[in-house]
Amino acid sequence: MSDYFIKNITFAKKPISLPADYRPAYKIAQICLILKYACIGEKSSLLKFHLISWAFKSIENRQTLLSFISNPKSSDLSVWGIEPTLNRALHIAVADKFCSYENANYQLENKGLEFTKKIEDDGDILIDEIALLKQIGKRGVTEKSIQDLTNKWTLFND
Repeated sequence: MSDYFIKNITFAKKPISLPADYRPAYKIAQICLILKYACIGEKSSLLKFHLISWAFKSIENRQTLLSFISNPKSSDLSVWGIEPTLNRALHIAVADKFCSYENANYQLENKGLEFTKKIEDDGDILIDEIALLKQIGKRGVTEKSIQDLTNKWTLFND
């Protein structure tokens, strides 16, 4: 029994590389850009953020979303991913006043507008995201279209 006795345990913090998708600043930048480019009145629901964030993940997702926008009735879009990192970034964005939250919607604030301006002025960052958001436009993905999609969801996707 004494062979398994542990006298000391130590932990050493080691630096690790964190992928961009998990970095709050990257997600907050996406949030602000989504609000500016793809939302009427610079307001969005949580599901709309998740849908557009899902589209950022791959070329296939982007094409699926753009296909849905151009022809909603014949689209393959039925479900999309929900990211905990986006939820955390939204909490930080609200706490740091990049956006506000009221009546189940997030709205871009002055600090968020300034942040998007710096991103645009740089010209070398988030280029693909901005291009997709410009394609989507403010009326491409409406809250009604998201509601119509989610109304089709069932527990077993029947």
